[in-house]
Amino acid sequence: MIADPGNEILVSVVSLWEIVVKLRVGKLRGDVAEVSDAIERGGFMLLPISVANLRELAGLPVHHRDPFDHLLIAQAISEQATLLSGDENIFRYSVQVLAC
Repeated sequence: MIADPGNEILVSVVSLWEIVVKLRVGKLRGDVAEVSDAIERGGFMLLPISVANLRELAGLPVHHRDPFDHLLIAQAISEQATLLSGDENIFRYSVQVLAC
């Protein structure tokens, strides 16, 4: 799906934010600049956080406690996008998901 040029691939700034948080606390090793460069080289579109995303987030049920997931779910719903995730908790929400 990602390799299909007919699909527009969005990468949320929320994912970059989560990477930075995990780098800072030592749960992840890497370089956010390299990830950001790879997003650009791959031709992916960086999705910012919008007020519409936050409005969707405000009404989202809390089925689990991951704030990054909550915002990604809210973005997918408000942007009418499919969320790619391997997290089983995501399926508890009314969002279009593709398991990976």
